[in-house]
Amino acid sequence: MKLISRNVLLALILLTTSFLTTNQVIASEIKKLDFVQEVIPGAIVPEDKHFTEDYYIVSEVTVEEIATDPKIFKEMKEDLLNRDEKGLGQIIMIVDKLLAVGKKIWAIIEAGRPVYTNNFMSGISVLPKTDDPDFTFTQMENWKAPKAITYRVTYKNGFGMNVIEFDYTTMFQYAGTYDGKGAYLTGVTVKASNVSVSWGFSFDANTKLMNIANRGSSSNPLAGATLQIDYTASSVLRTISTSEAFHLTGKGNISKF
Repeated sequence: MKLISRNVLLALILLTTSFLTTNQVIASEIKKLDFVQEVIPGAIVPEDKHFTEDYYIVSEVTVEEIATDPKIFKEMKEDLLNRDEKGLGQIIMIVDKLLAVGKKIWAIIEAGRPVYTNNFMSGISVLPKTDDPDFTFTQMENWKAPKAITYRVTYKNGFGMNVIEFDYTTMFQYAGTYDGKGAYLTGVTVKASNVSVSWGFSFDANTKLMNIANRGSSSNPLAGATLQIDYTASSVLRTISTSEAFHLTGKGNISKF
């Protein structure tokens, strides 16, 4: 392995590790994500005496659950609770007794920066598909308080340095009923924060709805939604692609796979 300047290495380690003090990591399993790394045709190591090839190559991508930042939770909760029915968006998917409304794909990180938008405008709701022409969202009831979970994703390079790191928070409301039945979802959204991208790298991330499913019965539907987050990173030498998927239910369950 080629060597990197000791002073530069120490400085970069301080920069990348200082980020870790901003959020508390809770006791959780650190999971390694599979990723695809491809050589950029014709790419060469920049003529820089401080950086060598190992700096620009990703060796590991991990994800772990962390405590949700109270400030992020408050911002997302206010966006969710302050919306009106017009903020639900258009119908994007219909399955069985369910329909999904909102935005099917939305960016959460662009060019290494979090995308700031009205979360409720880009979120997803899984609601009852009814023949009642007068149905409105306000007819639904029994919604539980917003629930959130936060994860940290970290990219390490050939030197073991954190070259890309960010948090993302998933928030949603659940257990909504219509005519006393069902358990539905609303305000499903993903927001990125604390994005750190080292020099020589770029990074983008998008969230998309993959599918919805009725986890219950025809007479008493249980809404389920699967979302995927696609990550695209690049350096001057490589492009790195990976993704995560998670499933939410109208009972408030969250599972990752």
